[in-house]
Parts: sequence; C-alpha cells; structure tokens
Amino acid sequence: MNNLGLLLACFGSVFNVLTDSARKKILDHGYDAVVIGFWCKAAAICCYLTALVVLVCLGIHPELPPVGSSLHLSPKAAFLIYLVINALLEGTAILLNYRALQVSPLSFCVPFMALTPVFLLPIGAFFLHEKISAGMIVGVFLVVTGSLVINRQLVANGWLEPAKAILRQKGSRYMLIVAMLLACTAGIDKWFVTGGGDPDMATRVLRSFSLSLGKSMMLGLFFLCLAAWRLSRKPKQESQQGASSVWTDPWRDAMGWILLAGLFEATVLILQLVAVQLTVAAIVISIKRSGILLACVLGWFMFKERGITDRVIGSFVMIAGVTVFFLTKPDIHGTSMIGFTGAVGVAAVSLAGMFLALYLTRNWNKPADCTVR
Repeated sequence: MNNLGLLLACFGSVFNVLTDSARKKILDHGYDAVVIGFWCKAAAICCYLTALVVLVCLGIHPELPPVGSSLHLSPKAAFLIYLVINALLEGTAILLNYRALQVSPLSFCVPFMALTPVFLLPIGAFFLHEKISAGMIVGVFLVVTGSLVINRQLVANGWLEPAKAILRQKGSRYMLIVAMLLACTAGIDKWFVTGGGDPDMATRVLRSFSLSLGKSMMLGLFFLCLAAWRLSRKPKQESQQGASSVWTDPWRDAMGWILLAGLFEATVLILQLVAVQLTVAAIVISIKRSGILLACVLGWFMFKERGITDRVIGSFVMIAGVTVFFLTKPDIHGTSMIGFTGAVGVAAVSLAGMFLALYLTRNWNKPADCTVR
C-alpha cells in the first residue's frame, strides 16, 4: 500500500506542474483571476460528473467516510462543514496562486511551493500525530536554502537581500501564503479522508472521488459568488458593458487551456486524496512539490523565460531537501529509510554541488526579462 501511495504521489507531482502551466497560459491573457478560477473549477466538475455518470451506469455509488460519528454529526453534515472550511482556505490559496502567476514567471513561483512540507511539520505532529525526525529538519534547511538561492543575484546588494526579496516581491510573498494555506488543507484532507477504519482500495478511491467532486463544486460556488460580488461593485454602465465579455472572453481565446487545466486539476486531486490514505501526508506533499524542476523546464520552453539559472540551481537544492524530508520521515512503525547521518550526507553533497554551480555561473548576466515583481 505504501509503495502504491508513493507512485500515485509521483504522478500527482507531474500533473500538478501541468496544471500550473495550463493556468499560466490562460492568465497570461490578462483575464480576471476570479473568473478563471471559476471556469477551471467548472471544467474539473464536468470531468467528475462524466466519471460519475459512468460509475452510476456500472452500479457503483461513491460514499463518504463516517467521520461525523466522532463529532456526533451525520456524514453529510460533517462533509458540508469540511467543504466550507476547505473552500475558504483553498479558494484564498488559489486566488493568490493565480495572482502570483500573473505577476511573476512560472519558474520563479512554483519553487516556493516546496515550502508546503515545511509548514506540514507542525500540522502533522500536533494534528495528525505524525512523528518528526531530526533528519527532516535537515530537509527543511535545504528547502529554505534553495529558496534563497533563487534570488542569488541580490547578494551583491547585501547578504540578507535574498531573504528580504522573498517578502518584498509579490510573487514569492503570495506563494509563501499559498504554501501555508495548502499545508492546512492537506492536513484537513488527510484527517477527513482517513476517518472510518481501514477500507479496501475501491472504497478509498470512491471516497476520494466524493471529496474531490464536493471540493470542486464548493470552490466553484466560491469563485462564482466572489466574481459576481466584484462585478456588482463596478459602476453600473461599466458593469453592463463588460459583464458578458468578462465571462466569455476566456472561452473564446483559451478554451483548450481551460479544459486541460480542469482535467489536470481533477486528476491531481484524486491522486492526492488516494495517496494520503496510503502513506503520511507530508511525504505525499513532499513528492508533489518535487516537480518544481519540471516547472523551470516548462517555463523555459512554453513561456520563453530566460535567465533561470539561479532558479534551476535553487530548485535542485529544494528537491534535495524534499528528498531528505521524504527519506527521513518515519512510517507508522517509527522507522525511516535513512537516519540523521544519511540526511547530513545528502545535505553536504547537495550544498557542495550548489556552491560549485554558483561559482561556475558567477559571471552569468541576468537578462532584463527575468526580473520579478
């Protein structure tokens, strides 16, 4: 079961980067992020509903985990409370993620998502009762180091400038908040979907499907209401003239990317919810965030982002941190793949490679179109 969970998390990592790439393709047209959030969720819901029709025709009915019993609530009532909380947290995270993709390159934004497992440490320890090893702290150190290397060029203005830039620049600042909010939703997802004993694999998948459909519908409603509220606050004449185009323009100019974003997003959520039932949440999210290097590659090929050398170096270090985090995370029996000594060894090799790469690229100029806002 544990190996299957890891495999599903790996596929989820790839589809997660593809989702961000499709979203950025849409957002590069300058559309309202709230409207795009609604349409992407609508596309995902269509994917789920199509699958639901097939399941019902086969005589298969999705179900909910009986987590409400411990709260003296029915499964439906507990599910509704879960959806409301998730919509507020994840909806805010998605909006900030969209805004970050609008103001910064893909290869700059996505690496900061590697900080999600860092925020999951206290959540896993206190909320999910997952164990934390000393080696995981080494992984956290590497992830933080990699995030600073992304802004390496700013060292010329002072050693603390890379750290200050993370909070000063909109893209990275938004993504820090996104990572924190998604860590919270991952913890809640893990708690909710694993409630109700140790079911068979088919039941796990059906429960994940139910949660995925419910989450997408609630988030779609969240974005729809928010978009309607924002439109109502515009001057009446402007609102009447632009309301139709605000909703239809994205479909006219980027219909294919909206459909792909919805399909990829639906796939990621199913894979993640099944995976967290088979292994610890922090490991699933760690693997999911290891796709940051793929984001840099796609940023280069799809969006013509240049001057990404520091981002690639920083991404490698962050991936090393995620790997250490994964390898040193204790399983349900309290054992891990490598100990603290092994974690320090991986960190030493990673840092040595980082300093060598930084030295070899010290005279590389940063192109003007690489500047982040």
